[in-house]
Amino acid sequence: MAIQVGSAWVNITPPLTIPYLGYLPRQSYFQGVHDPLYARALVMDNGEERIGILSADAIGLANHLLGPGRHFTDELRARVAQKDCLQPDRLMVACTHAHSTPETLGITRLLDVPEAAPWLEVLLDQLASAVAMACRLLQPCTLKVGRGEMKGVARNRRQVCQGMSLEEQIAAGKLDTQLQVLLCEDDEGNASEVMINFQCHPVTVQVQPLVSADFPGVATQLVEENLPGCRTCFYLQGAAGNLDPLRGDTRDFRDVFLYGTMIAGETLKIAARLLGDPSAAMEDFTLKTASRRVTIPPRPLPERQEWADRLADALERERKAATDQERLQAAGQAQQCREVLGLVDRYTTPQEAEAQVLRIGSLAIASTPGEMFTEWGLKIKKESKAPYTFVSELTNGWVGYLLNPGGFAEGGYEASYGTWTQTGEEGAALLTETAIELIAELWE
Repeated sequence: MAIQVGSAWVNITPPLTIPYLGYLPRQSYFQGVHDPLYARALVMDNGEERIGILSADAIGLANHLLGPGRHFTDELRARVAQKDCLQPDRLMVACTHAHSTPETLGITRLLDVPEAAPWLEVLLDQLASAVAMACRLLQPCTLKVGRGEMKGVARNRRQVCQGMSLEEQIAAGKLDTQLQVLLCEDDEGNASEVMINFQCHPVTVQVQPLVSADFPGVATQLVEENLPGCRTCFYLQGAAGNLDPLRGDTRDFRDVFLYGTMIAGETLKIAARLLGDPSAAMEDFTLKTASRRVTIPPRPLPERQEWADRLADALERERKAATDQERLQAAGQAQQCREVLGLVDRYTTPQEAEAQVLRIGSLAIASTPGEMFTEWGLKIKKESKAPYTFVSELTNGWVGYLLNPGGFAEGGYEASYGTWTQTGEEGAALLTETAIELIAELWE
């Protein structure tokens, strides 16, 4: 029995009528394209089971994007199934979390933009077509997995880590510098497909008017260009909820290139080592999936009336402002109040969230729909029963930040009131433990 692997990609660069997530206003419009966005699909078949992974250059794909009564991940899986390609529960839908991409998290209501509804339908078809094409391009491959270390790209951005060196952050369990690679070697000895698993927020050029896949786009392109026979390189975002690029939010495309080159360089080194080592080939051809939808509780919420009163006051001050500075300050305070009210109005009740694990031989790919703090990712890796474990955040939906134990007491942006943090530490722990349990089930 052997593994057959297929891959394909589609260009999902949006029209400039689709907004990105800005500061003020929250919906801002792109003015051009610096580099294109792609969705990459990987399908594996061992003759008994078939599984698929989709990785999109997107900030996230919230399941409520399509409006009431609709579910983005479920509808995408259904469209793939209609193409006689893959059973719905066999598909994992991940995002690179690049921030210079359309506002598909749902922090704002995208459907208020007239062009958004038809574009989302096109996007669903594009994503489904990538998986369908990958199903038609299956070829025998040998699977290999390797690990390396990537220092100099990410740091922990939380206040508690300020003043700590990278080595101190690693020792404290606040930074994960591990870079892992899944390599599919074809019959000609080429790395036909490569998957990178690394963790760092792609916010190098966020909140600027050019479409960009940020450093994951650079990394995947460089690997595809420099590995002979490479059809597709995938970037699977690890637990990066509290990890930023080392130089922070520079909005500098030079830094995008530097980070992407460093990640690609480590990936190429690991890939070359694996290609030259026949003993690295997996002898386990198991393909399995397991998923569980759990109910996560809402985070503790403030009193609505207090923030409604604050909003009214800020709007009145904005209206009466005598200077541009006063007007801008009041507008910013009004926006903060809207964020709090949006959280209270939309996330006062428990919600459903899916944890999913794929088993690929000796590799587990464990996913949750939250922006996982690195502490949770390290916990999954430590307690996993699989020889190799990739962690994939922002997968099969989006439920905001998953803060570490004590994270709310530490404060900071991620703990502030807004739709970017929808559940408390209890919900984060539940999703993490569910992922660990699913790994154990697949390795029993």
